[in-house]
Amino acid sequence: MNCPDFDTTSLRASVGRLGLVGAFIADACVSQWHCVCRMQREARADFACRRAGLETDDGRGARRDEATGGTRCVLIHTVEGDFHAAVAGHALRLRGHEVVRWRGDHYPEFSASTMRFGREGMQGTLVCDGRTVSSDAIDVVWYRRRRLVSSPDYVDPRDQAFCTEELRMAERSHPEAFADAFWINPPAASLLCEVKAHQFRHGLAAGLTVPRTLISNDPTTIRDFILEVEDCIYKPLGGYIWKEDGASLKTYTAKVGVDDLPADALLRATPGIFQEKVAKAYEVRAQFFGHSCFAIRIDSNTLEGGDLDWRLDQRSIRRCEPAQLPGAVEAACIALMARLGIVSGGFDFIVTPEGDWQFLEVNEAGQFFFIESWCPDLPVLDAFCQFIETARADFRYSAPGKPTTLTQATVSAHAHGLISK
Repeated sequence: MNCPDFDTTSLRASVGRLGLVGAFIADACVSQWHCVCRMQREARADFACRRAGLETDDGRGARRDEATGGTRCVLIHTVEGDFHAAVAGHALRLRGHEVVRWRGDHYPEFSASTMRFGREGMQGTLVCDGRTVSSDAIDVVWYRRRRLVSSPDYVDPRDQAFCTEELRMAERSHPEAFADAFWINPPAASLLCEVKAHQFRHGLAAGLTVPRTLISNDPTTIRDFILEVEDCIYKPLGGYIWKEDGASLKTYTAKVGVDDLPADALLRATPGIFQEKVAKAYEVRAQFFGHSCFAIRIDSNTLEGGDLDWRLDQRSIRRCEPAQLPGAVEAACIALMARLGIVSGGFDFIVTPEGDWQFLEVNEAGQFFFIESWCPDLPVLDAFCQFIETARADFRYSAPGKPTTLTQATVSAHAHGLISK
């Protein structure tokens, strides 16, 4: 059949004309909380993971000692340049724990995963991070970053598709070896959390307020919705970054009217989120570790482009004040995490001039160090370390006399050559 008669300019260029894509310089594309710090080397732990007295927890499968603490052996799923993994891993070592990194970008060339099944049950083994580790030794798994694995280039091109499928199936099997560990967050729940419709449905059921939202690729329905809400914004379902001529182009939230829409064929080809634009007094990012919440107020209306997406001018932010969630909103967030099957997440809210809290999304593997960076009064790193040490879905932070601060851990990690500035 013939192709429909419409402008065949690239999809990226088309959405770019609508303002749905923001350009940014590659070496300055992120603020402190999106800092991409190359990990030059990882300090080798000189101690063994002491595991005496560990027992199986209820429900979540966490192993811990009777005092909800003790030395932990922590497996971090990460990739190259992950600032959070480098600094948090270093902080955990300083607190006496063993940390093992599984680098998604090292699989399969430099790492291996093995599972055995038989009369004695199941046993898993990892070869990664310069060592061999039994799955029985792992108490906590931080599912920080994942990378979609593909066949190495050295495989015959005729076999690469098969190789890729086998690698991905093996990677999906990998978490089974650590089923008894405490996961932040469980892989299946983590993947499903990326589906915004899943979040909105369960958010409403948990008692959160969601702006009027449409997810569609039907041109007529999209136009009718935009006219209905009068003031409308567009968001991608997943986001994307284009690399062109040494620059990066990234999707951001953008205002959209009927006249801004591309041809119907492109609307059908790219389903998106169309949402009523909500008036802002300010925005809130609330990071939950278990039942503990650390939230900041972001005065997005003072930022360039902040009326739509505060990330566009995040480098201008120097300090934020702590925010207190209303009791009903905090309880709804905890209920939503339970419904989603996650134990940690970063919640984004708009607070209207009338004081209504509008739920935008929860990022189950988002950045969170920027909260402490912008509001040093909130001990986010210390709480996260304590969360791992406690390994409980109902974790409540207990402030110590001298918390591990983000500044201290970052300086120490840099001194050890784990990150570069």
